[in-house]
Amino acid sequence: MAFEQRKVLPTKINLIRLRRELQMLRKIRKVLEEKRDVLLLYIRQTADEYKQSYRKAAESLEHIYSKYFASLTTIGTENIRNVVAGIPDNLRVDIGTRILFAVKTPTIAVQPDTIPEPPTAVTRFPPSMLEIRKDLVEALKALIKVVETEAALRRLLQELRETQRLINALDYSIMPRYESAIKFIKLVLDDRLREDVMRLKMLKRRLEIRRRRERGA
Repeated sequence: MAFEQRKVLPTKINLIRLRRELQMLRKIRKVLEEKRDVLLLYIRQTADEYKQSYRKAAESLEHIYSKYFASLTTIGTENIRNVVAGIPDNLRVDIGTRILFAVKTPTIAVQPDTIPEPPTAVTRFPPSMLEIRKDLVEALKALIKVVETEAALRRLLQELRETQRLINALDYSIMPRYESAIKFIKLVLDDRLREDVMRLKMLKRRLEIRRRRERGA
């Protein structure tokens, strides 16, 4: 619907067409405005969810590390290194997609069968280390939730910026050009109408003068 205002002929047909297109642009703007409002709602909800997930993950990790360092005094750092060296590095996650108000956001989930099992030589470990391992699995899920929520928040913010950019383009560029062109065409058509009225009046006067002369003759 873009056009060069100077190249638009000031005709009634173009006036009707531009008015219809402007009306459609206003409807599009209304839809974009509603989309922006919904996106803002989703962003607020996702931001709250992100804060809760981040707080939960931070508190879990703080508690886990506190228990871990306390257990180190019992088992020793060297024993921990020997056990960890024998654990395979095979942790994997599944990445998918979900739709939030027509916005694609990633989903992340740990593959349960890739989570390392507890060491077999558990006799050398205090029970607290096995509890820490269990807590770490839950903390890992909480961290993945943080990453997933942050990614969704970034996508929503990106979509909001794009939507606002379109609204600004309509408000400050596209619609003003249509309104200016419509105003210009209307002024030209009004001037033409006034000129036609003046011509008709002059023609009417001439006809009356001619009739009077014909009657006088």
